[in-house]
Amino acid sequence: MIKTVAIDDEPKAIHVIQHHISKIDNLELVSYFYNAKDALQFLKQNPVDLIFIDVNMPQMSGLEMLEKLQLKPYIIFTTAYTEFAIDSYDFNAIDYLLKPFEFDRFQVAIQKVQQRISSQKQMNTFFFIKDGFKNIKIEFENILFIKGSGNYLDITTREKVFSPRMTFQEIIAKLPTSEFVRIHQSYLLNINNINKIENNHVYIDSYKLPIGNRYKELLFSRLNLE
Repeated sequence: MIKTVAIDDEPKAIHVIQHHISKIDNLELVSYFYNAKDALQFLKQNPVDLIFIDVNMPQMSGLEMLEKLQLKPYIIFTTAYTEFAIDSYDFNAIDYLLKPFEFDRFQVAIQKVQQRISSQKQMNTFFFIKDGFKNIKIEFENILFIKGSGNYLDITTREKVFSPRMTFQEIIAKLPTSEFVRIHQSYLLNINNINKIENNHVYIDSYKLPIGNRYKELLFSRLNLE
């Protein structure tokens, strides 16, 4: 499932995106916003796979919002202005939809996203961390969970614990959002390795991790739980 948000100051434009999304099975509109500031606050705590965003909005433009967003998902611009098309390349946008756009054109953009996600999955199954003079390879699937503490992380894998000097934002940028979710201010885990969830705790391998109140809804949504 591709999780997305729509950001546009025009309610009619939001309605069109909602309507188009409802016709595509593996696409879910998590939320929508009429201004970029509210969207930015949401996205800092709730990463998604894809953003539909207008460019020309009051208070904060779409381009300004994306510059402030550290963890950038896939981006599709939806705008009535052709002159911003060149700027979209700076954000590696998947597509640039000119309003008004019909469902067929919208579907083409989504197919591009699906192709990019498929290619990314095939390419990226690991990342490297720095350990002194060494660069250590870590496979995504081997990660159980990650605990953050200031500028350091404890990356707990099936084999051992690595403690690189990295921030949460830096590690999140390396991980596939489809497989990792934040469950607490200090914890990020691989959902594929969860054993069970009970009494506001996640059990993963031999570990028991707390679920923060503000992260519970995101976790349950990701796992399709009630």
